[in-house]
Amino acid sequence: MAAVRVAVFRGATVHDGTGAPSRPADVVVEAGLITAVEAGAPAPVGAEVVDASGRAMLPGFIDAHSHDDAALFRPGGLDPKTGQGVTTTVLGNCGLGVAPSSPGLAESATPVLGPFPDRHWPTFGDYLAEIAAEARAVNTVALVPHAPLRAAALGFERRPATAAEVDAIAGTAASALDAGAAGISLGLMYAPGDEATRDELLALATAAARHDRLLVAHIRNEADHLRASIDEMADLARATGARLHISHLKVTGPANAGGMPAIIDHLDALRDEGIDVTADVYPYDAGSTTVASLFPPDAQGALVALLSDPTTRRPLLARLDHPWPATALENQWAAVGPGRILLAGFPATMAEYEGLSVAAIAASRAQDPLDALADLVVGAAGQLTVVVFHTDPDGVRQALAWPHTLVGSDGLPREAGFVHPRLYGTFPRALTLGVLPFDAALARMTSATADRFGLARRGRIEVGAAADLQLVDLGAYADRATYDDPRRSPAGLAGVWVGGVRVGAASAGQFLRPAPAAPAGPNKSG
Repeated sequence: MAAVRVAVFRGATVHDGTGAPSRPADVVVEAGLITAVEAGAPAPVGAEVVDASGRAMLPGFIDAHSHDDAALFRPGGLDPKTGQGVTTTVLGNCGLGVAPSSPGLAESATPVLGPFPDRHWPTFGDYLAEIAAEARAVNTVALVPHAPLRAAALGFERRPATAAEVDAIAGTAASALDAGAAGISLGLMYAPGDEATRDELLALATAAARHDRLLVAHIRNEADHLRASIDEMADLARATGARLHISHLKVTGPANAGGMPAIIDHLDALRDEGIDVTADVYPYDAGSTTVASLFPPDAQGALVALLSDPTTRRPLLARLDHPWPATALENQWAAVGPGRILLAGFPATMAEYEGLSVAAIAASRAQDPLDALADLVVGAAGQLTVVVFHTDPDGVRQALAWPHTLVGSDGLPREAGFVHPRLYGTFPRALTLGVLPFDAALARMTSATADRFGLARRGRIEVGAAADLQLVDLGAYADRATYDDPRRSPAGLAGVWVGGVRVGAASAGQFLRPAPAAPAGPNKSG
């Protein structure tokens, strides 16, 4: 199919992404932009005419929280995005990324980002330049991730950065913002970002504030210390004026079920105080992350070695049966147990374990679950991911209902093996969950996200906006990705266009630099 950049969509029901009611209209696209949205709009000479009657036209979704940093360079790496109507992806989340390149970075981040490309980027700006140099399947927005900056300055040493190293980390972050990054992303649950002191975080927050960019944070704890972890970020925003965004807001751990209303009240109080804070949410009762996150922070950097040595293995495994009072990190194993933790990312020789719980694998091997976990981590060289059923589902719905949340998939992109269904189904699931009216939910995934990240002319179907579009048969539209069968795109998606070019015909995705932010509006939660 040829790439057509002039088209008219006839007879669509347009949901424009602003929250306004739908209306019948023809949509005209020329040179990547929408030039008309009106009934009976004349077709430009030579335009392709697309019969959209009986279908809904929506803006393409904007994924506020992705881990597509390396997937951009892998064949088919972005198929799960376009397959669910995503036309823009925000990279660099949880403080994890592929640049600047440094020893050990790929080994530490591959479980989340998937295989790294065979590239070397001395600076984050070099990475952005390579993204911008070539059209890709979707548009990209980049946060500069903290972990690679820290690794470039002092490696993966588990210690506070010196004053000189803090200056270097903040300086490279500022250079990345100058190069077009939309904000700074922290991953305070993961090594090496979890070692950052307040001085280091304050320097990064200051850089974000001076550039009028977001400070985005995977906070330290989403369970017993959720409020304190939010307050750590709020204190940085209070001290610097940085605009704050909390990654994948949720309440985890059975003991904390029912806690989300109090957290929302607290976030509202912060907004009433003048702190510009928002969040993103994915609509599932399980999270997914590295297998290293099941272990105490001081063990994560040398996990395979510690589990391979009989003298260190047993004491380390014994720590999984009890909370870790000396650290803010949640002990997920103790909270939910081996029956609610699934494993993925195995090498081909261990593929029979993909997607099974630790308890089920242990039973099949006639092992204690902790010993089975240790053997599997060593056998897979530490490169496993987990799907952990630890999230309060009512809390997810309450978080989605908060007026200041966006939607992000947090999908871990892998082209083979078991994955969390959020990689394929986040947006159709959130749109049809019924927490919000359809057009209000759509706005959270389109125009509101564009506004928060400073993306001009995105997330809307209006004259002058970029033609990032999807055509949907709402009568058949349904999320089909499940934990049992996660690699399924939604039913009813008839087509996706990025920059006016239909996905599958050619690539037209651009690297998007943020525009200056608008002033924060008043808190209107209710």
